[in-house]
Order: sequence, then C-alpha cells, then structure tokens
Amino acid sequence: MKAVVKSSLPQKIKLQERGRPVLHAGEILVEVAYCGVCGSDLHAFSHSRGYEFVKVNTTLGHEISGKVIEVFDEENRHLINKNVIIESMHYCNECENCERGKYSICFNNQVIGLHFDGGMTQFVKTNVNFIKEIDRELPIDIAALIEPMSIAVHAVKKVTNIDAEDNILVQGPGIIGFFVGLICAHKKANVVLSGLEKDYEYRLSKASNFGMTALIADKQRLEVPVDYIFECSGSPVALKTSFNHLKKGGKTVVVALYEQETMLFLTDLVRNEWPLITSYGCDPVDYDDASKLLIEYKDQLRDIISFFPLVEAERAFEDSVNQKILKAVLYN
Repeated sequence: MKAVVKSSLPQKIKLQERGRPVLHAGEILVEVAYCGVCGSDLHAFSHSRGYEFVKVNTTLGHEISGKVIEVFDEENRHLINKNVIIESMHYCNECENCERGKYSICFNNQVIGLHFDGGMTQFVKTNVNFIKEIDRELPIDIAALIEPMSIAVHAVKKVTNIDAEDNILVQGPGIIGFFVGLICAHKKANVVLSGLEKDYEYRLSKASNFGMTALIADKQRLEVPVDYIFECSGSPVALKTSFNHLKKGGKTVVVALYEQETMLFLTDLVRNEWPLITSYGCDPVDYDDASKLLIEYKDQLRDIISFFPLVEAERAFEDSVNQKILKAVLYN
C-alpha cells in the first residue's frame, strides 16, 4: 500500500510502499477513505520547532474517516463494514487527568500520525477504543473534518456563556479558527474572523457564508471592543496586540501553537482582569458535538474543502503551506 511519510528534508514528504498492517489484540484495520491535512502535519512537514518528536518515515495523518475491514478479536466482528472515524489523541485512560475526564491533557497522550503511523495511506490499524461510528446522516468525506471541528468545540467550551449579545474576535482564518468562528456564529454571537490581506481570497472571503464578518487585520480596524478573543493564528504579534481589542474583564482563549516565544506585559492583563485561557486538542465527548455541527453544515462545508488524491499529497501540502486553499483532504 502507498503511504505519505515524513522526509528527512524540511518541506518534503515521501510516498512510500508499505506492507499492510498486521493486527494484534484489541486492534482493528480501517480502509481509509479520506484523511485531512492538519496544521500539525504541516509543522511536521516543515520540521517546525516543537515537532522534533515526529520521526522520519512516520506515516502522517490523524483526521481519518474510513471503513472497518478487519478485526483481531471476535467480539469486534460487528464493526466490520462500519464507517468510522479515528480519534486523534490516544490517551491512556489510567492517569490522573484521564480519571478526571481531561483526556486532551492525558499524561501519556500520543497522537496517531505524529507519534506513530497514521492515516495518509490506504489501510491503518488502531485500537478499537479510539474509533467512533459515523452517523448515517454524515457523509464520509465530511466526516474527515470531525477532528478539527472537535478541537474548535473544545476551545469554545472554555467560554461557557456565549450568546447573541457577545462580540467575538477570532484571529487566524485557518480551519481551526474558521470552525471556532462558525460555532460562535451558530450560537448567534457577532463574530469577526481576522487574517492578513493574503488570506482574503481563499479563506476570509468564505466567512460570510457561515455568518461571520471578515476583517483584514493589516488594513482594517474593529469598530467595537470585544467580549472574547480566540487566538488561532499562531502569530506572537497577533497574540500580543489582541488585547488592544478586548474589553475590560474580557477573555482570551489561546488555541494556536507557536514556533516562537511571546513576550506579554502581564501588568496590563492584571489591571484589566484579562484571564488568559488555553485550549489543547479535544476530548471524546467533543466528537459528538462536532458530528452534529458537521451534519447541519454538511452542504456548505464542501465549499471550503480541496480534495486531492493520495498520490498528489505533495501538492496538497504545498498549497496548504502557501495558503492557497482553506482545507486539504486526501482521498483513496
């Protein structure tokens, strides 16, 4: 089978021939239908700081939808031919945080497609505990978006009382920022999705179709201070300047990962009672909420996806890095 793997050279990937995975106790085999290209895949592709742990020749991909075609244990035979997604974070279910339901920050978390071989291939194996059956109303291609939507769900849950009176700024029009904005707009909040001028054609221009207002940060200014900021850009400058737009007592939720350190003048945060909240990954329950949102917006969401055959993965990565598309999804 063909597999998209991390190269020893930055900004390069390899398409390798691999043997079909061999199952062991507790494992199932999924025939991959679709696999999204995530920002984490792009960081591994670029050999970014913080992704040194991703080994060369690891098969990338953790936004996976497909069909179960083989199981090791007889008790799992009922799953054969079921359409499923695979949870990205493989938590231990034994540590202190798992016992408290904080699976996204499990002390022993590993991510499929980063710590071990993932879904940018034809067949992938996983422990049966990390699959979820796809709702019959959710098309299998759109189901590949459930992982990034779950991350957005997890982030928005950090602010429990969003309503129609709230003004919200989402910084960064990548897929996570886009989905965070979509969820907040779904809650009837006034949402501004901001990015740079270069983001407009392929990303910001689609915001209005999902109830958001686009703002070109290097050209335009916000009209009113906001109640909440979701920082999804990964830009230290954007994070630092974001507080200029925040009301006293407002909240900032940091969702992005950063390649550089960020300097903040904490006295401003203290005097304005600006809590800095972080959000990482997602919990199993977030997939259920994400599925409902994907079903509701399934027709519109096809307009933001660019599909590439697996053999054209390099083009999908290059177009993603160069921000020529909003969301790349590979298919077999």
